[in-house]
Parts: sequence; C-alpha cells; structure tokens
Amino acid sequence: METTVVSTSTLAPDEFDRNVPRICGVCGDKASGFHFNAMTCEGCKGFFRRSMKRKAAFTCPFNGSCTITKDNRRHCQACRLKRCVDIGMMKEFILTDEEVQRKKDLIQRRKDEEAMREAEKEARRPRLSDEQSHVIATLVEAHHKTYDDSYSDFCRFRPPVREGPVTRSASRAASLHSLSDASSDSFSHSPESVDTKMNFNNLLMMYHEQGSSPDSSEEEGSSFSMLPHLADLVSYSIQKVIGFAKMIPGFRDLTAEDQIALLKSSAIEVIMLRSNQSFNLEDMSWSCGGPDFKYQVSDVTKAGHTLELLEPLVKFQVGLKKLNLQEEEHVMLMAICLLSPGRSDCSGANI
Repeated sequence: METTVVSTSTLAPDEFDRNVPRICGVCGDKASGFHFNAMTCEGCKGFFRRSMKRKAAFTCPFNGSCTITKDNRRHCQACRLKRCVDIGMMKEFILTDEEVQRKKDLIQRRKDEEAMREAEKEARRPRLSDEQSHVIATLVEAHHKTYDDSYSDFCRFRPPVREGPVTRSASRAASLHSLSDASSDSFSHSPESVDTKMNFNNLLMMYHEQGSSPDSSEEEGSSFSMLPHLADLVSYSIQKVIGFAKMIPGFRDLTAEDQIALLKSSAIEVIMLRSNQSFNLEDMSWSCGGPDFKYQVSDVTKAGHTLELLEPLVKFQVGLKKLNLQEEEHVMLMAICLLSPGRSDCSGANI
C-alpha cells in the first residue's frame, strides 16, 4: 500500500530545553522538531517524505560524498537522502493513509470532546438575571456617586493635628502591625459591632463636643489632638452612607422609622466596609490622598479610642482586604450590611 505524509512527534530530551539550539541534522538549518526519528528542518522532513513516497532512486553526479548545507541542499538529492538515512530518519515512521486518517480522527475527536466539556461548563455557570444585573449596576453607580476616591473633600475638614502628648493606647498601637500576617479567616469572625461599644448618638456627640475619653481618668492631661479632624471625617462619611442608602433600590419604600433604624445601626459598619478601599496591608494605614490624610492606628487613638476597641476593627480590615473582593462584591456587601432586617428597632416587614 502506498505511504503518505506524516512526521512523528517523538521528542528528544533537549526538546524541552528552550535554551538548547535545535539544528537540522541533514543541512544545518534551524530544526522544527523530531521528524521520522531525527531532528530536522521542515525542508528536509518534506524531502525525505516525498522521496520515500515515490521510492526515488537518486544518483550523485559527483563522488557520492557531497557536503549538504542549507544553501546547497537542493543540488544533490542523492547525498541529501543518504544524509537523512545516516542521521536515523526511517521510512517506517511514515504512516499509511489509514493510519493518517485514524490519527486525524483521533485529534478531531479530542477537540470535539474538549469543546463539549467547555460548553457544558459554561452552561452550568450561574448567570445573573437582567433584574439582578440592573440592581448591581445601580449599587455600583450609587457607590461611585457617594464615594470620592480622590478624597478632595478632606481638605475642608478641620486639619489633622498629630502633635501633643501620646496616650498609652497610642504607644501600644505599633503592635497592630503584626496583624498583617493574620489569616484571612479572621474575616469570618466579624468584629463586635461598634454599636455595642457605644450608642450611635453618643458617638456623634463625643465627636462633636470633643468630650472626655473613657481613658481620661487614667491619662490626665492627654490631648485628643486628632478628635476634631476625625469628627469631621466621621460626620462626612455618615452623610455619604445616607446618600448611598437612598439610592439602593427599595430603600425609600421603607417606612421612615425603618430607614432611620437601619441607618442608625449600620452606618458605622458600612463606613468600615467603605474604608477598606483605602486600607493598606503593607503598613496598616488608610491612605486618603496626600500625606496629611494618611491615617495610622495611632491617629485614631489620639481621638480617644482605646486599643481594645481598635484591634478587632483592624483585624476586620486585614481579613476583608485579603479577600480581594471585586467592586461589585464589595458594594453588594455594603448593601447587605445596610439592609439587614435583624437590626434592633427595625420592623423588617418590607425588607
């Protein structure tokens, strides 16, 4: 039976090393791989295949010992074919027509099976409905309209003042840097709600009135130098959270009492989620524009907060950051947090 074209794909060990030059054993040209049991170029592969197919009998016009190179390989077919055989090329490696067809069929079948697997995988992949996609797009737009990632408004706050006596809490704040090695599992243990530490209204009152810290008796004479600036920052952030909430589909359909209850109990938590956008794992800081608005844990202790309160919140920031959430996931998490029907003083009838 007549034979036809096919090269084997047997690879030598050197084939796996991209740094080893591959040279045709017949003419010295750049080789394309192992063909018919020898490393050859495409030209010599085709020449050997055609010669075997035709059962050609060549005669050297010279003395039968021509040197075959890339430039003269067409000059003497006899010596070129002899060189092919000398380096190990074998006609037995040329497949018959039936073998060629079987090989083609096998390759095509594998391609079809792979395409079918990909199609089945794609079909099983959950897809969002048009309504769900619209809600997510609305939430992302609401976030963009109520969160300025240039932090340009921070210049309008009372300026941050970092001088003055350092409280005991501030002196211990550096220990929080070790949290950068904390496992992402820490996110599964959400920090105790700030609302359980202090009433929401009392928190605002403390910021605005710049009242005494719970540590005042322990640290007499301590200066809460960052309190005015952070008071403005928190007030500003709460206003933005309220704006975000009003743009959540269905939020305005709730009763005024439920809207207030949800905002009152979730605003600080949503601020924590939002602040993660500016949180930096490398130095455990919040970068909000220029150097004046790069906040360390020690800055927050200078507003009267204790390390006991801050430590779980920073752990939360670390865990959340390590989740590497997409923007859509981050925004949906904020909406879920805000609309949780389990809030105290919330009827939850329409949530």
